[in-house]
Order: sequence, then C-alpha cells, then structure tokens
Amino acid sequence: MVKILKESLYIVALSLILGFISYIMIDDYSLFENNNANNIVSDEYSNLEPGVHLINIDYAKSLYDSNLGIFIDAREISDFKEGHIEKSLSIPFGYELNSSLVDSIENVFAVFDYESTNKVLVTYCSGEGCSLSEDLAYELSDLFPEQLIYYFEEGYPVWKNLNYPVKAYESVNKEINKPIKKSFFDFIDYLIIGSIVLIFSLYQTKNYIFLIPIISRLILGFIFVYFSWDKILDPAKFADIIKNYDITPFNLEKIIALVLPYLEFIIGSFLILGIFVEASTFISLSLLTFFIIMIGQAYLRGKSIDCGCLLTDLSDSSSSEKRIYMLKRIVQDICFIVYGVIVKYRMKFYNKND
Repeated sequence: MVKILKESLYIVALSLILGFISYIMIDDYSLFENNNANNIVSDEYSNLEPGVHLINIDYAKSLYDSNLGIFIDAREISDFKEGHIEKSLSIPFGYELNSSLVDSIENVFAVFDYESTNKVLVTYCSGEGCSLSEDLAYELSDLFPEQLIYYFEEGYPVWKNLNYPVKAYESVNKEINKPIKKSFFDFIDYLIIGSIVLIFSLYQTKNYIFLIPIISRLILGFIFVYFSWDKILDPAKFADIIKNYDITPFNLEKIIALVLPYLEFIIGSFLILGIFVEASTFISLSLLTFFIIMIGQAYLRGKSIDCGCLLTDLSDSSSSEKRIYMLKRIVQDICFIVYGVIVKYRMKFYNKND
C-alpha cells in the first residue's frame, strides 16, 4: 500500500506540474478573482422594483456569470449573426412581440437552465448612442409587467472588448424552437455494452479469462484519456461547469480545471501502457467514486446541469433531459468502477486460467 501511495503522489505531482505549465501558456485565465467589486455592484441594484432599469456592464456581467439573466440582442439580425453575447436571444427592436415570442423567451429559461425564481431580462444593442435596447426593454415590460428588465448602454462593443463571452452563428431562436435531437445512446454507451458482452463471453468460455483484466485495463485507460482531452484544451469552460455544482470555495474550480484533466490523462495513459497500474487503478477508482458522489448530490439537490465529463457533449437540452443524462453518467461511472475492480484484482483471473 505504501508503494501505491508513493506512486500516486508522483502522478498527482506530475499533474500539478503540467497544470501549472498549461496555466502559464493560457491567456486571460486568472486563478483567483476579486469578488468584492461584484458584491458592491450587486448591492446597488438589490432593491429594484419590477420594471425597466439602467445597469452598468459590471452588473450585467455578474448576472451573466450567475445564470440569472436572459440576454436579448436588440440589434438587426445581420449584426447578431456577425457577433453577439453568447447564449443571448435575438429580438430586433421593431419585431412584432406576439405570444409565440413570449413562449420562446419562456423556453430560454428551460433551455439554458436559469433559476426561475431569480430570472431577469437584460437587453443590449450597439453601445453608446444606440437606444434600441432601452426601447425594447420598455416594450418587453408591457409583456412582462412583473419582471425585472435591465438594459446596459455600453452594449456589445464594450462587452466584446472586455473579452467577455461572445459568439457568432445563426439566430439562437432556431436552436430554441428546434432543440437538437440526439440519440440517448452515445459512443461510450456502445463501448460499455460491447465490452460487457465480450467480457461475459470470455468468462463463459473459460479458455481466455486472462484477457478480461487486459481488456478492462485498456478500456478504463481509454475512457480517462478520452474524457480528459477536450478539458485540457478548454479549462475555462470546464471551470464554469465545475462552478455549477456549487461546491468549490475560493474559486478552486479554476485550479481543479487545470489539474484534474491532466490527472485523468496521465492515469489513462499509464493504464494503456501497463505502467504504474496499481497506483493508476487506485486513483481512477477514487475519482470515479468522487464523480458519482458529485453528480448524485447535484441531482438530489434538484440541479439539472451538464456533468462536464465531456465538453464536446454539452448541449442546450431541457432541464429534464439534463437530469436524465446525469443519471446516465452515474450508471456509466459505475460500469467504469467495475472495470477498475477487475484490474485491481486481475491476478485472480490469471489464477483461474491455470
């Protein structure tokens, strides 16, 4: 056990080193943020009554980071396509505000998983000299009389210059009205099903039982490498996902987002190569147990979030669909634990073959 702990410390230390190197090479990724300014700004707007209010861009960003605001672009659709605040809705001023539009706005809350008890609308346009956001805000107040509706004069240009999240693609309205339909089963599910059938077949034949721990080790290693790669490439997005769990104090999610993917990549690579197997298996079982606990507690608390296992798999699914996928991820992790247990006790399979 001492040897396993010693090797585990080496692996963790290597992950920390790689995470630090990655941090040096990444632009605009601060490990610790000063939240005092945001708190002061929030106090300024804490007692506003429903209706239209002017806010500054700092408070708008705090609403964005807290997932408490639906951002609405009041500019022309052509401007929206060229670039807009990420996850914002395009409603050009002058567009007929009818019941279908109201339904679309309501659907945004579900699609982007905003807290329904604190939701606000935030309009913006082209910055100084542009009054479209204010005009649209007052039109929206007629449709939502009990709603807090904000607009900020700095608009999209200043938001973009501050390197806040922006995106350029076809209208978000299309994504809202026509949600992306994806198969319930993905590549990982088919890999699990296929490997389970293969392992069961080998166990039944009695002749090639020794292959079972080898297959389990390779699959477990591949899984960790597969899940780590895009998180290594985009630690900022991974940090945002970790933050959604509401369990990391002092902005530790940014440190975790730097180190954890490298830890997953290292143990996955070692399992595939067959080196430091005991320590890699020990860490993998610990991580999988931790993942199950984290997703499980979030589910029991009523959260509906993307688990963050694979960043390329994030979607604008509804809250109920996300909760289903959370349960699916727990089942997948349980299967991965089974692979890890097989690798841990692999000698028993060799003995059976003697």
